[in-house]
Amino acid sequence: MCIINSILKLIVPLPKLTKHERYLFVSPHPDDIEVGAGATVATLIAMGKQVDFLICTDGRYGTSDVELPAEELVKIRQEETLASAKFLGVNSVTFLPYHDCGSHTEEELMLDIAKVIARLKPDIVFCPDPHLKTECHIDHVKTGKAASYACLRAGNVPMMAKEGLANHAIKGIAFYYTDSPNNYVKVGKNVKKQEEALRLYKSQFPIDDNGKSDLDGILLYIKFRAIRFGIRTLKGRAEGFRTLAPTHMHCCSEDI
Repeated sequence: MCIINSILKLIVPLPKLTKHERYLFVSPHPDDIEVGAGATVATLIAMGKQVDFLICTDGRYGTSDVELPAEELVKIRQEETLASAKFLGVNSVTFLPYHDCGSHTEEELMLDIAKVIARLKPDIVFCPDPHLKTECHIDHVKTGKAASYACLRAGNVPMMAKEGLANHAIKGIAFYYTDSPNNYVKVGKNVKKQEEALRLYKSQFPIDDNGKSDLDGILLYIKFRAIRFGIRTLKGRAEGFRTLAPTHMHCCSEDI
């Protein structure tokens, strides 16, 4: 199987993640991009690339404070996302109006993501891996599937024309939150920038009376992950992604 995959990658190479110019990062909630790929975002921007964010749900249930009105939390979380994006140097942030764990369908979400792809024309789209074995959050699975479908839909001329939009064919998709990485980005000291961006999400990671936060454990994991992928690839510190070229995304039976 390894030989077959090696041959397949020679015939249809994986996308070279740092060799393009425009990138769209699709997120289930505010903060997921920074957790899953924040150091890569910082690395791409430092290289002069255009990076845009798309946030699919509004984060209204991301709190343990039942007294906090949902609409107030939505506003806070959007402000935190914009602050993080500005800190990282992101080109633009698009917010979709869906609720956490909402009743929206993958079809609805797919069409909205496809519209953003057609407007921003990214070369590479990053999104959560909907096939992660341990993933139990429906928003992550639904967003990953919808974004995957949207990448194909956006490139279809008649389907996009039906929506009054021009088509745009991406050059690859990259899944973060994955247990099957096949492509890595050397991030070096940008792990620190990832950490600083995540600290801007104060509503999501409040500090308790003992000065502790859920973010502490997440940051330890992020550092461990960057070192582990770096050792695996001899890249120092790295983030890993499962990437597919357009040819892999339709009727390719091999596990890339």
